[in-house]
Amino acid sequence: MALAKMCKARAAVHKSVLTEVTQKLQNLGCCQFASKTEGIKDGAVAQNIRTALKLIEERIADAKFVCRVLEPYEQNKAGGMAKMLGDMPEVSSKKFYAATTNEHKFANQVAWLRKKEKESTDLRSELAKLKAQVVQLSALEKIEYPLELFSAGTEEISGSIYTVPANVSDALETALDERFAGMVEFKRYAGEDKESQLIFAVLCRHCDLEKLRETASEFSLTKIEIAREFTDTALVEKALLEAKISVLEKQDAKISEELSEKADEVLGFIRVASDFLAIRRDRALAILEGEPTENIYIWDLWIPRDRFKDVEAVFKEYEDTTDFAEIEPEEGETAPTLLKNPGWSNSLEPLTLMYGTPTYGAVDPTTVMAPFFFLFLGMCFGDAGYGLILSALFGYYLVRYKLSPTLRKFFIMLFVGMVCTVIFGAISGSFFGDAITAFGFMKPVVPLAKKLQLLDPMNDPMTLLTISLILGFIQVIFGVCLAFYMNWKNGEKFAAIADQGGWIIFLVGLVMVGLTMSGKLPASLALVSKLLAIGGALLLFLTQGRDKPSIFGKAFSGLMSLYNVTGYLGDVLSYSRLLALGLGSAAVGLVINLLCNLIAPTRFVGIPLAIALFVFGHSFSIAVNLLGAFIHPLRLQYVEFFGKFYDANGMDFKPLRKETQFAKITD
Repeated sequence: MALAKMCKARAAVHKSVLTEVTQKLQNLGCCQFASKTEGIKDGAVAQNIRTALKLIEERIADAKFVCRVLEPYEQNKAGGMAKMLGDMPEVSSKKFYAATTNEHKFANQVAWLRKKEKESTDLRSELAKLKAQVVQLSALEKIEYPLELFSAGTEEISGSIYTVPANVSDALETALDERFAGMVEFKRYAGEDKESQLIFAVLCRHCDLEKLRETASEFSLTKIEIAREFTDTALVEKALLEAKISVLEKQDAKISEELSEKADEVLGFIRVASDFLAIRRDRALAILEGEPTENIYIWDLWIPRDRFKDVEAVFKEYEDTTDFAEIEPEEGETAPTLLKNPGWSNSLEPLTLMYGTPTYGAVDPTTVMAPFFFLFLGMCFGDAGYGLILSALFGYYLVRYKLSPTLRKFFIMLFVGMVCTVIFGAISGSFFGDAITAFGFMKPVVPLAKKLQLLDPMNDPMTLLTISLILGFIQVIFGVCLAFYMNWKNGEKFAAIADQGGWIIFLVGLVMVGLTMSGKLPASLALVSKLLAIGGALLLFLTQGRDKPSIFGKAFSGLMSLYNVTGYLGDVLSYSRLLALGLGSAAVGLVINLLCNLIAPTRFVGIPLAIALFVFGHSFSIAVNLLGAFIHPLRLQYVEFFGKFYDANGMDFKPLRKETQFAKITD
């Protein structure tokens, strides 16, 4: 449960070897650059680094642009599951750098794509405009007049096209006849909505144009604007537009074909280049964390103690141009935290970090919570059949896919949890609910199942409840013991005895009193139990008010502290959820099997329906119960266990290393 020991070092690096040294430190991946840049003016070296960083950021933006444009055209896409699980192609360092140092190729591909993207954008914009015009002309194609009469007109005649509500069309015709004294020509046409809208094409003399506008306003007519480039009839103009659209669509299709042909090749190069640029960016940002002068950079580095010699060896290669030495942390400075757990428990590190990073020098709870978490997960899921299916599934993912380190730990954690589920399911006699005893064809394995079964939660839930509460008490007391250990280790021995020791003695004494009274422990321990409980209570009474100024305040605070026993009682009772969730999954399985037995005797369709119900029902049960079986044991760790001792105010150790998104560097 120890954290990795950290040390601090200071390095001065001449500008001539700055890039080489930083690259080698990045290859090691074990140095965190502590910021020293506040209030420091840039020297010439820093200005050069910032200029290079700006260029790198621009190229990363170019790479993102290429990926955004070409990904829809990609042919050999990674499978959905592989992509979700972070499975990336592997590439050696030699090939990685060889593929990414061709800046001319990178620039040419970006320029080519920007040109094609502009051509495609312009084409599609023009296509959208033409298609909108086709829609407009479709509504006017019955009008036999040339459209230029309604846009530009002639020397003597002007015209307009209106959409007219059907219920005023007759009144409009009457008004046009009366107001223009026959010096107007108009025709009505069916609109898109024949029942409510009509289209009127109206031609009149130039001198009557204002009168036509007034009439249109009076009847609330909507004028259809006609583009001046349309000179022929709507039918002819529509045909011309459709021909032009066909040509543009072929051009757009040709561009799409070109992009599709080159998408895989260009994306393969650009993605690796993007990773390379990201590595260079991280390196430049790390350099800038230091203190710059005209010719050198001074860095403060946090390094795991067991990697110090590796880092020191890098600087020894450049003895003439660098200086490197271990230094003491500044007063009040806290080192970053790096979790370091054995292989059997480090799969739970992501769960620890989800709660918070341990403070450096405090307890890392990962290993101490691992046995409890795995056991509780197995108890909550509690079905050997479910566990076998999911352990096989998670094991397949671990073997089949090259997972990221964090995701790999998560799947290992689930795999181990499912193995525990198989064990507890066998002990409690749960295999797809009561499938072993519910179905006749399973009779041959019933004797074996009976030999393995030690508990029967469905018929004897109190035994499992008792086990759950005992485990809860053990973990709660263990958490208090860890807090005792941390206080003692930090030199606060009186606080350890008074604050944690008193509660350990009091709670253990109370439990022993209860067990002796119920006959679970020999009567000879009754006196010892009472003395422990009284001694613990007395210790708490005398010490818990020690910060109060008055004797009355000390006594009152000490007495009231005993009320906190209800909090510990509530914490222990929370572990009853282990019984509830275990019974829940078993009960759901039992109901599914019962329904299958009821359906199976039905002629012709009974057996197929029973099989379908069994598969669907238990699949649903797995999906529903797995979430609860994961969340509730985790809640017990976070609330009931961590709350007793865990100090989660640390800073994550963030070393400079090669972090890639699209390719995995193998060496």
